[in-house]
Amino acid sequence: MDFRGLIENARAVKQTASDIHWYDWSRYSTRQEEWMSLGGILGNVSYGGDLSEFMTLLRLGEYIHVGKGTSFGLGKYEVIYSTRL
Repeated sequence: MDFRGLIENARAVKQTASDIHWYDWSRYSTRQEEWMSLGGILGNVSYGGDLSEFMTLLRLGEYIHVGKGTSFGLGKYEVIYSTRL
C-alpha cells in the first residue's frame, strides 16, 4: 500500500459535521478481581470529499474493529453512505 499517498490524499477529505463525546464506563475483571475503567468516543462524524480510495480500509475496520479493547466490543464503527452533496 502507498501509505504516503493515502496520507496526502486524505488532506482533501474534510470533516463536515461531528457530535462525538467521551464516554467512560467500567467493568469487573474476575481474573484481576478488580474494577477496570474504560472509555472512548461515541457519536457520529461526517466527512466530505472523495473517500473511494479509503473505502476498502474503512470497510475492513467495520469488521475487525480498531484500537485497544476490541475484545470488549470497543473500536466498533459503521460506515453510512449519503449521496447528499
